[in-house]
Amino acid sequence: MKVLLKLSLLVLFIAATMNADAQKYALEAGYTNPMRFGKTVGPTFFYGGKIGVTARYSLKSNTNVSFLTGALYSLVYADRNSGFPNSEMVTYKTTGHFIDIPLQVFYSLPLSKKMSFFGYAGPTINIGLAQNMKVTSNQPVTSLNYVKTGSFNVYGSGPDYQLNRLNLQIGIGGGIQWKNIQLKCGYDFGITNLNKVDTGNLYQKGWFVSFSYQF
Repeated sequence: MKVLLKLSLLVLFIAATMNADAQKYALEAGYTNPMRFGKTVGPTFFYGGKIGVTARYSLKSNTNVSFLTGALYSLVYADRNSGFPNSEMVTYKTTGHFIDIPLQVFYSLPLSKKMSFFGYAGPTINIGLAQNMKVTSNQPVTSLNYVKTGSFNVYGSGPDYQLNRLNLQIGIGGGIQWKNIQLKCGYDFGITNLNKVDTGNLYQKGWFVSFSYQF
């Protein structure tokens, strides 16, 4: 709650200094590669794409500095295998749906009338919409590390693997803009523990690269 309160105050401060007449919108699409990791489980790498709309509001005191926000939808997929003694194997196939809401400070460095470099930094709110996991196991019930076969939503309730939907991330990145087209890349560092059960902390981070068209 304290983190969300500080984040809300930051957004209100930035909004108070925005120039409402200097708005720039962009359609963005690209590739994303999140990774979920923790001390007690092996890393899970996701592969997928993201698409959405962003908006930039220039600050009143500096036209090179703006506030970046928007909404970006991601569809990702992961396929992870875990091996055990006696040729036992467990396969995890996961499909995830997320929404990213950036709340970031954007700085543009013009090189000419048509080209500029830019960088950004700040929080990103990552919201899990659904994450369906299919588990396939050849282990006998008597196995010491027994994992049952089945399918479930990791955001659901019950004794299965459970995750929090809200993931607060700190993002940093940059790119280049030519006329109305941007090439953008960045990295998001997850700082929220996603685990709702007592098997250790879990975090999610990752990088992305995207193109956007500004209008």
